[in-house]
Formats: sequence, C-alpha cells, structure tokens
Amino acid sequence: MEKKYLYCKSRSAVFKRITVAFIFIFLFSIPVCAQTSNISGIVNTYHRVVEIIPSKACVRVADIAGLNVNSRVMLIQMKGASIVTSNTAAFGDTTSLNGAGNYEIGTVCYIIGDSVFLFHNLLKNYNTSTGKVQLVQFAEYQSANIVDTVKSASWDSVASTGGVIAIFAYQNITLNAPIYADSSGYRGGTFLQSSGSCSNVASANGYIYNASATAPQNGAYKGESVATLTIAQSGGRGAPANGGGGGNNHNNSGGGGSNLNSGGRGGGNSSTAGCTTTLRGEAGKALSNWNGQKLFMGGGGGAGHSNNGFTVVSGGNGGGIIFIWANNLIGNGELITAVGGNGGNSQSDGAGGGGGSGSIILNVTNYTGNTIVRTTGGNGGNSDDGLNIGRCYGGGGGGSGGAVYFTGATPAVTVAISGGAAGSELNRENSCNAAVPAVAGSTGQIIPNYIFPRSTDPAGYCLLLLPVKLLYFNLQLFSRSVALNWQLDHPELVNQFIIEKKTETTSWKNIGIIYANDSLYTYSATDPDPFTGNNFYRLRVIEKNRSDYYSETRKIWMDLYGNDFTIYPNPASDKLFVRGKNQPGIIFRILDIAGKTIWEQKILNNPAEISLPPLSAGLYLVQCNGITKKLIIR
Repeated sequence: MEKKYLYCKSRSAVFKRITVAFIFIFLFSIPVCAQTSNISGIVNTYHRVVEIIPSKACVRVADIAGLNVNSRVMLIQMKGASIVTSNTAAFGDTTSLNGAGNYEIGTVCYIIGDSVFLFHNLLKNYNTSTGKVQLVQFAEYQSANIVDTVKSASWDSVASTGGVIAIFAYQNITLNAPIYADSSGYRGGTFLQSSGSCSNVASANGYIYNASATAPQNGAYKGESVATLTIAQSGGRGAPANGGGGGNNHNNSGGGGSNLNSGGRGGGNSSTAGCTTTLRGEAGKALSNWNGQKLFMGGGGGAGHSNNGFTVVSGGNGGGIIFIWANNLIGNGELITAVGGNGGNSQSDGAGGGGGSGSIILNVTNYTGNTIVRTTGGNGGNSDDGLNIGRCYGGGGGGSGGAVYFTGATPAVTVAISGGAAGSELNRENSCNAAVPAVAGSTGQIIPNYIFPRSTDPAGYCLLLLPVKLLYFNLQLFSRSVALNWQLDHPELVNQFIIEKKTETTSWKNIGIIYANDSLYTYSATDPDPFTGNNFYRLRVIEKNRSDYYSETRKIWMDLYGNDFTIYPNPASDKLFVRGKNQPGIIFRILDIAGKTIWEQKILNNPAEISLPPLSAGLYLVQCNGITKKLIIR
C-alpha cells in the first residue's frame, strides 16, 4: 500500500506543461460519426475511494478495474452526517451533514496505479475515513438505445459502492425499456423476530436499543441513512436522519424513510389485551440539499416489531440516484424511476415502513415523446390484525417522495413525486382502543434550472502529467557484448521495460524484462550474445496505467570473429551450426582429410543451420572465409 501511496504523494521530476486550450479541445471534441449502442443491465463501474489528495485532484480507489482515462465520473460521499445520539425524542436530528451528500462531476485525466487524477480541482471536501466515498464512472456513448432495463448495483454499505446510475450520450438516449434505481438506496431496517415477553408497566419507551438483542427485542431495526449508527443505536423508534425508526416492543410499526422531505410515522399498538403500549417508529427526517450542492439516496424504512414472525416485516429500501446527460432523450412512454421500496406487510405484528425515494438529475437539451420520471415513496406495509380480540396494530409509515432536478425549465414529461401511502390496518377487532394509524410520506420536490456541481478550475498537477518520455536510449560495445542504457523523466509512471532484439533476417524477439523503480531514472542491461552483423534493439515501455509504447530502434554492428568462425556440435552427426562473419552467399565446404572438396553449400543466415550430407564416421575438414577447421563425424 505504501508504494501505491507514493503515486499521489511525491514526484521529484520536473514536468513540462501542456496548454489549457489543448485539454479543452481534447475533452470536448465530438466525433462526427454517430454510433448507437444497445445497452441494458448494470452499465456503470463503482470504485470505493480510500484517499483524496486535493492538491493534486487525486482520488485513490480500492480497485481501478474498468476505469478509463477521459471518462466522466461522479465523486460522491454517501454517509458521514452527525446526529443527536441521546436517548430522547431528539435522537436522529441532524446536527451537521458534514460531507454527506457532497458530490461533483469530473473527468479523468490520468490513472497511475490506484490513483485517479482529474482534469479540474475539486470543489468539495470529502471524508474517506467515515463518509463512504465512491467514484462512479459514467457509461458513455455516442447514442444509447436502452433495449432492456438498465439497473444500478444496489447500495452496499460494507463495500461503500452502488446505488447510482450515470449515463452520458453525445446525441440520443432512446428508452425502449426503463432506467431503474428502485430500492437501490439505503437499506430498510432488517426483520428480526422478538421473544413474546413485554411489560406494560416498564414498557420499552426508549428511542435507541440494540436491535440484535431479541429476548426480547425492545426496538426493531432502524432504516439506514446518511448517518452511521453503533450497534447500541441500531434499533428503536428514534429516526436516524433520513432513515425511518423501528417499531418498539410490542408490535409497533416502522416509520418511513425520507429524502428532502419527511417520511411518514409508523402506526401504533391500540390493543386492549396483552401488550398495549403505543411506541411507533418515527418518520425519517427531511434533509437539506444545500441549494442543490448535495445529493441523496432515499432513506430506508424502519422495520416493524414482530413476535409472531408470520411474515417478514422489514422496512423498504430507499431509492437510488440517477444522472442522465444527453442532447436528446426519446422517452417512448418508458420510465426513469428511483422509487422507494414498500415496507413488509404484517400478520398480527408491526409492519415495515416504506423507503424514501431517491434523486434523479436530467441534464437533457431536448425531450421527445413522453418520459415518465418517477421518485415516489415506498408504501408502508399493511397490518392484518386477523380479528384477534383486543389486539390491534397500525400499518407502516410511508416513505417520502424524492427529488427530480432538471437543468432547464421543467419539460413536458410526466413527473411523479408523491409520498408513499400509509399502511392500512386490516381486520381490526372492535374491542380495541382508538386506532393509531400510520402516516403517509410527504410529497417530493421538482427543481428546475438546476446547476450541478462541476469544477472548471484546471488542476495544475494534471496539466503537468505527460506520458513517460525517454530522455535517451543508447547502445555501446564492450568486448563481445552489447550494453543498453536509457534514462526517462517519470520513472514512477512506469511498470516495466521489455527489451526486444532482431537481426536483418529475423523478427523481433523479447530478450529480457526490467522492472521500473519509482525513484530510479537511469537503467542499463547487457546482451551477452549478439549476432555477427547488424543487431537491432528497441524498448517497449509499459506504464502503470497499462498503456505502452516503443522507443526508437537502435542498431549496432558486431564483428565477433573477424574471418574466423565456429562450428557446433563437434563431433556432429546429421546437423551442424556455423557461426562467424558469415555474409549471405558465402560458401561453406567439407573436405576429406586429403583436402579434396566433397560437399559445399551457400550460407544464408548467421548462425547458419546446415543439414549434413551422408558421411562415413571419421575426421574431415571444413572451410569458410579461407579458414580451415577439423570436423569429426560420428
């Protein structure tokens, strides 16, 4: 890890500048020929950010697989908000969002090892230690035809990735199937069955509990949000920022998740028999987008409290994030949707709260045909009392509607931003107390003329980044070997050098590999076995970003033997190799011991491989370049 760290941290060489004009031409030149790509499934790549070095607009990621130079990326912090953590009604109120929701759009300038450099300086601050920051690469096309559902990878809090769809097209995006980020956001509270014990005298009236403790479970799991909770805070009716609170013991329902508007409160216990305390899950709280500078997924709904376990009463997941960037969007009546998931229905238990809806940004110039843009909240789960005498429980709270951002005026498309419905209470028995119904989620927001955050300040470090340059590549003769020497200006960008060699009559061959050292500028290698005649050498330079290129070809003449030559093997039987100053067309002869020529052949290569004629075992003479040697045939 330390070696990778150096890619961002230190460079001792002096760089040459490239002009800002060149960068802008390079980035924004649009190809003339249109090509339409048929797309479906997960089209983005997601990369957990492990460190950011703002001074170099450098983002270090856990895995660079799939990242490309010159691609658009979204840098976004998914969590990290500070909340009130006291066991009071104020639990979960946001004291500071910190970097949670911070995001910006950038373009990759260079990739070195695990370090991704951006063309422009960063606008925002990000906390990679606790904020779960990810880099999402846009799927980019000339034109895109969505032939089957395009989906996001679901948010994974452990991996710190997912939940986002980002698509760019120079020309058209045509919808023949949905773009779908439903239930891809923060997870809903997980269902976990409690034991049947409870107390009306010392009821579980707190706002935080350890939800994994089930003997009994005093507070069901809360929905996930922009804040990170400890195990001790994981359950109970208090709502953590935009996550819904879990229902408390006994059989109270979960609250709905939220986004920029609040979710709905969960329904409560109105029983007259058994456990009767009303301690319903609180609604996820509205977040501030800081005038559009922050962007959020929908919060998860809280789980319902359940002791029977007849059904799964988890909270619904929140909706994800979608960013569409195109010249033309051809809707064909299809969906772009980031809806929150529905809470789990219950049978004689508390129900789950609905997930809050996510966020959709449409940076589109022209809209053709109707598109249905949907950021509606998830519905709260229904609670079926089963006509049990004196035992009645309200449904789950609805998730809030999400946010739809248009970079121009609101277009003539269908937009749905309603909050999720409150869960219903079914088969209620008449001897119960007055019903404590769930509450629907709040309606979301449509935000026109939106300007998404994107830096235009060129990053000085990126301006200095150039492909590796060889300052020289030379050859020298030493006795009967060839020394190769070279120097480069940016060794920390290089992975390895491959040395290749050829002669006038052979093709290029790999004769050695030398691995680069981040702090070593000068390298050398030796070829101990050059051929007589012209030897050609070149370097293949493999950079850490997987690109490669060749050096200039260098040539050196080797006269190893003068007029002398060698033969091998000796003794020989059916084959012989001749090596020396063998110009193409020179005559190689075999003579008997008396000096009479008995066989001859022109030599075309050096070394030359000769198939010997049938010869009796014994001593012979061979002659080449006027020099005679002995040959033993066995």
